[in-house]
Amino acid sequence: MEEPARRASLRAVFGIVVLDLIGFGILIPQLGVYGVKFGASAFTAGLLVSVYSLMQLLFAPVLGRLSDRYGRRPVLLVSLAGSLAGYVLFAFAHSLPLLFLARIIDGVSGGNIATAQAYVADVTRPEERAKGMGLIGAAFGLGFVLGPALGGFLGAWGGNLAIGLFAAGLAGLNLLVTYLFLPESLQPGRSPGGPVRSVRGALGALRLPVVGPCLALILLFTTAFAQMEGTFSVFLLSRFLSSGPVPLEGGLFFLNAHASPEVLAQASLRTGWLFALVGVLSAVLQGGLLRKLLPDRHPAPGTGSRTGREAVLVVVGFSVTALGLAVLPLAPTYGWLFPAMGLLAVGSAFTNPSLSAVVSLHAPAERQGAVLGTYQAFSSLGRILGPALGGWLFTRFGPSMPYGTAAGMLGVGAALALGLVSRMRMADAGARQSP
Repeated sequence: MEEPARRASLRAVFGIVVLDLIGFGILIPQLGVYGVKFGASAFTAGLLVSVYSLMQLLFAPVLGRLSDRYGRRPVLLVSLAGSLAGYVLFAFAHSLPLLFLARIIDGVSGGNIATAQAYVADVTRPEERAKGMGLIGAAFGLGFVLGPALGGFLGAWGGNLAIGLFAAGLAGLNLLVTYLFLPESLQPGRSPGGPVRSVRGALGALRLPVVGPCLALILLFTTAFAQMEGTFSVFLLSRFLSSGPVPLEGGLFFLNAHASPEVLAQASLRTGWLFALVGVLSAVLQGGLLRKLLPDRHPAPGTGSRTGREAVLVVVGFSVTALGLAVLPLAPTYGWLFPAMGLLAVGSAFTNPSLSAVVSLHAPAERQGAVLGTYQAFSSLGRILGPALGGWLFTRFGPSMPYGTAAGMLGVGAALALGLVSRMRMADAGARQSP
């Protein structure tokens, strides 16, 4: 593929992933609110978030293998059509079973992220592979920044109908862009070059000296953070917009009497404002302060850091996020949620890029794609476990429990990250001494 065509294809893939992730994130503030409308417990609302990531994790390898056999472009087109159908179903769903079916369809179709990664691997040279995979990571970040904020505002304006149709429009635009501007990348007879996701590959990555602890840390961080994402709209609804959760046999449950359409709209809008703060502040920090804190020049991928500063930022990120989660349920009024969510924004802005940088710098150069794929799989696993765990804790023990538990998890993670600092220094010292 010629250089101009290659760059155009990479831009198209970037757009596909961004729109995919906006479509996913746009539903986060509304899922809990919408579930309450049908009498769902917080646990069930959390499962609505988890089931998407579960289906994505299960079907990403399936779609990847299909793309190896039939080509990247056909699989992307079919999966985008599936996303379009899932979002339309969400827009018009009128029961919990239909909501779950819509999320399952979207999750299966969302497995096309692995196909997008394979496409990037097809059109990049080996020495550019890590940079190309970083493009996918940037698209993930942008989608998660814009999606939840948009979802909160659209949910307040038009409920699930507005959100579902907007997300369906994004999927339709993606489908059109892919059909018109994305050529097939898999050459006949060429072996696929995408990241390999298998149990054996994951175990191999876990055994790497610095990468292994990073995989455990991203799983811990994502699980804790996703507890907040999966329960926050229901938490806000119970604490500030209703008389609170009603205790019933077997746990805490929301009765429809506490969720008028006006209250549900307010829950979506207020959740949207808070997620917008997190997204904007995280983007500003990553684009400004974080660049100053990290070294101006990194060594080549797979050769290690030369300062260990990334690991220090991971410790800071875990600690600040733990503090934000701990104080969030103590907020006496809605306004006090903003500084608490600001701490979450600062912590996530420090943690996510620093951890991914450590992984890229310490993964063997010839295994960059595989290790980064495993890293993403561990992050996806956290997005499965977190909302379900948070919803269960909310339903069983009350609105504050998911946040206290998540803060404790990140406190343990901060201690583990301190050990990462010494591991990095030892690994870098060995790299400098080796010929």
